[in-house]
Amino acid sequence: MENNLAGVRKRFLQLHPTNQTSGGLFSPRNGLVLVKFELSSSEVPLLLDGSSLRIAGQFTARQVNGGPGNNQIANNELNYVDGFCGVNMAIENVTISSKRLNQNLERINQYYRLCPSIVSGKKGFKEIETELSQQGLQHNTNALSRPGLCTYNVYNQVGQIPAGQGRRGQHFSMPLYSGIMNSGTDIDLSSNAFGGLTIEVLLRASPNVVFGVNASANLAYYELTNLVLTAPVYEVANAPPTQSFSFNSWTSMFQTINSSNSVLSLTPGLSKVTTCLINSITATDLGNQLFNSSRLGSLGEIQQIRWSKNGAMLPLQYRLQSVNQQNNDVGKVNINNPVSFNVFNLNVEFVRNYLEGLCVDRYNKVNGTNIAFNNWSGGAINRFLNAGRTGDRPQSSDGQAILYDAYGSGQNFSNMVWSIQLETSATNQLNTGAGAVPNNIDGQAATAQAVSVFFLSKQTIVFGGGVGMDVVK
Repeated sequence: MENNLAGVRKRFLQLHPTNQTSGGLFSPRNGLVLVKFELSSSEVPLLLDGSSLRIAGQFTARQVNGGPGNNQIANNELNYVDGFCGVNMAIENVTISSKRLNQNLERINQYYRLCPSIVSGKKGFKEIETELSQQGLQHNTNALSRPGLCTYNVYNQVGQIPAGQGRRGQHFSMPLYSGIMNSGTDIDLSSNAFGGLTIEVLLRASPNVVFGVNASANLAYYELTNLVLTAPVYEVANAPPTQSFSFNSWTSMFQTINSSNSVLSLTPGLSKVTTCLINSITATDLGNQLFNSSRLGSLGEIQQIRWSKNGAMLPLQYRLQSVNQQNNDVGKVNINNPVSFNVFNLNVEFVRNYLEGLCVDRYNKVNGTNIAFNNWSGGAINRFLNAGRTGDRPQSSDGQAILYDAYGSGQNFSNMVWSIQLETSATNQLNTGAGAVPNNIDGQAATAQAVSVFFLSKQTIVFGGGVGMDVVK
């Protein structure tokens, strides 16, 4: 498909995976877990609009045990995917590299943990239930993903008529939530610049994707078929060669918390950090098909946070504190009513910094978010440690973030220690109905928290006249 403008020709390239088999099926069940797309080099300037790039296909959920027909899951059983992730929950890693030097430009590990933070923090209720539900089968709450898993592959599009054997599930067409694709600058695929791109998507094991009581009992699994990459590109006549390219890149790390007063310390090795984002989940939930491995779990009621660089508080010169303990010390009007609180403050400083970090801009520039204090839509914060892990209850959307620099060159952590201190309360008395729920972080491996840490950094590539290129991270 082409669109001619003055001096510019726009085209939409549609590419199939280069490692696709004759059946076009990708699934951990058949051992094919790497999806590889290649965008070729061009002799003339060819600019890729990364923000409009889409990966399309069909997502089908099936089960090994007890399924009617062709191993179809039953529409009256508990099978879910994470609402904020949708199909993205099936992605473990995303790697984007230059074909010219076979060098990685961005590699996002734990993509299934980054995606729900970006979606829940930057997209509002209406956006998720309209735009994103069509793109990646995403929803405001996990419960809404359940009927979607049965669409077409259990009942056909006519209605309550059983689908034929081998019928596939819902179509999707979703963007990549990567830094380089959403940097606001088109990517030059010409031989004088990147010389083409390779995009590799590593899929996750099925027990980490389709979850729930029946998913675990019946060994539910997923399949991706008819995968196509759609890439909008621009051919610009007589354009000068690209000399340099600046972009954002996500880097991920991992640690665990075993104490209600913990310090996470890392050396990112990055010189231009703009944002740091953390989210957590109970460690034993990972790899357990009963529970949602993409859940943005709560650390309990956070009482204070301290962001630091080499031991000195930065970028804030003070600790962020909450009134969670004060709320706990005040009795509820009706202890059996989960919404009967005396809440003095909704921890606006935590939420403000989180949204600024996700949007990489000031708070007044935040256009939409799904985060709410108490909402069935799944955007609730301040739930207890394991709230919403099973799919049939409202999930949380907790996380912490800090914006270091929205407009400049970022903070230098190349040889510096990044750290955050988190102090939480021992119990959570909010959103529990009948009383306090213990968080049990201290010294108990069963509730140790797996913490994903993401750094968004600015990088610059300077293209040499020959085949060389210099990367400044």
